[in-house]
Amino acid sequence: MKTDSDLKQKYLDALERLETGEARWSKLENVLRLTIGRLSLAARGRSARLDSELRALGDLLRHRLEPGQIEACLEPLSRAVAALDEPAAPAGAASAAGRAASGGTPGSAEPLAGGKPSASAKPLASAKPPASEADREARIQAVIIAMLERLARLPELRPALAELNERSIEDLSPDELADGLERVARVLADRRASLQREKLEMEDLLRQMDTRLEEIGSYLAGEDAAQRSAQDSSHQLNLLVLDEVHELNTDVQRAVDLGELRGRVRVRLEAINTHLQDFRSREEQRHTSQLDRTGRLRIRISELEREGRNLALRLQEEQRLSMVDALTGIPNRAAYDDRIEHEFMRWKRHGAPVSILAWDIDHFKAINDAYGHRAGDKVLRVIGQHLAQHVRGTDFVARYGGEEFVMILVGTTAEQALIAADKIRTGIAAIGFHFRNKPVTVTASCGITTFLAEDAPDVVFDRADRALYRAKEAGRNSCVVG
Repeated sequence: MKTDSDLKQKYLDALERLETGEARWSKLENVLRLTIGRLSLAARGRSARLDSELRALGDLLRHRLEPGQIEACLEPLSRAVAALDEPAAPAGAASAAGRAASGGTPGSAEPLAGGKPSASAKPLASAKPPASEADREARIQAVIIAMLERLARLPELRPALAELNERSIEDLSPDELADGLERVARVLADRRASLQREKLEMEDLLRQMDTRLEEIGSYLAGEDAAQRSAQDSSHQLNLLVLDEVHELNTDVQRAVDLGELRGRVRVRLEAINTHLQDFRSREEQRHTSQLDRTGRLRIRISELEREGRNLALRLQEEQRLSMVDALTGIPNRAAYDDRIEHEFMRWKRHGAPVSILAWDIDHFKAINDAYGHRAGDKVLRVIGQHLAQHVRGTDFVARYGGEEFVMILVGTTAEQALIAADKIRTGIAAIGFHFRNKPVTVTASCGITTFLAEDAPDVVFDRADRALYRAKEAGRNSCVVG
C-alpha cells in the first residue's frame, strides 16, 4: 500500500515532468515560429499569389497559434506552391487567347509562320529572373546586421548586443538570434518606460510651476491695481484740496467784514477735513485689503514651499531609485555611467590605478530554460548581493544589464584585481543554490582591465568585456586580464 510520502513524491515527479514538457513545447513552438518565418522570407518573390499566402501566414504567426487557423492556410498555400511548377503559357497561345477574348480572328494581327512581325508589334518584355535563395538570405542578413550596428550605438543596448556582435549571423541558430533580439526589445521597452516616467514627472513639475507663477502673477496684478487706485485717490484729494483753497482765496477777497470771513473759512476747512476723512477711510480699506491679500499669499507661499520641499525629496528619491536595479537592489547601468565618469576624471588628475571588472553568469540562459525565470531572478539577486558584499567602501559594483555585472576597484592594479576576482569567483561557485530540492552549482566569469593612457570610459569597458569573452571561450568559471 502506497504511503502519503510515496503519493506526494509521485505527484512532485509528475509535476516536474509536466513543467519540463511545457518548457520543451514552448521552446519548440518558438523554434517553429522562427523556422516558418525564415522559410517565408526565403520563398518570397516567386509569385504574387504565393507572397499573398505567405503574408497571411505571417499575420497568424504574430498571434497565438491556433491549429484550425494554420490548417485553413495550408490548402491555399499548397496550391500557390504547386502553381510555381505549372509551365508558363507560350507567347503565341497567350496572344491567341487574347485575340479570342477581344473578338479578333486568328491570323489577323500575327504573321504566318516564317513571316516578319508588323511594325506596330512590340516585343514582349523579358521577365525579371527571381532572386536566388542565397541572394535573399544575404539581403536578410545585411538588413539584420545594419540594424544591429545602428542599435549598438546606444550604450544601453551594448550588453544585449554583445553576443550577437561577437558571432556572425550565419553561426547563430534561429533560437539564439530570437533570444538576442528579444533581449534588445526588452531593453528598448525598459528605456521607453523610463523616458515616459521622466516625461510625466517633468509635466507634473511644469504644472506646479505654472500654478505658482499664476498665483504670483495674480498677486502682482492686485498690487498693481491697488497702487493705481492709491494714485488716483491721492490725485483726487489733491484736486479737491486745491479747489477748496482756490475757493477760500476767492471768499477772502469777497468778504466784507471779519465775521463773514471767519464763517467762510470755517466752511472751507470743514470741506477740506471731510475730503481728508474720506481719503483716510479709503486708504484704511485699501490697506486692510492689502494685508488680507498679503496674508493669503504668505500662507500659499508657505504651502508651496512645503510642496516644493516634498517634490524635491520625491525627485531625489526617484533619482536614487532610478540609479538602483529593482531586481538585485544594487546600482544599475545609469549609476555605473555616472560613477565611471567621476573615477575617470579623478584618475586623470591623480593617476592612481583603477581596475574595471566585467562579470557574467555562466550558462544563465540554461538556468532560465531548465528552472524558469523566477529561478534566474533568484540567481541574479544572490550573486548581485554577493558581489556588493565583497568590495570595499571605496569600490563600486552595479548590474550592467541582463546577467552581466561590473565592478570599479579604486587604487587597484590589474594583478591585485585578478587576485580579488578569483576569490569572489570561488565564493560564487560555493554558493549553495537549490532548485526543486536539487543542488545546482552556478559559476561566473570575469574580464579585468585598468585605465591606460589615451583611454575613455567606454573604451575601458569594451576592453574588459573582450577579456570576459576570452574567459568564456577558455571554459568559463575563470578570470582573464585584458
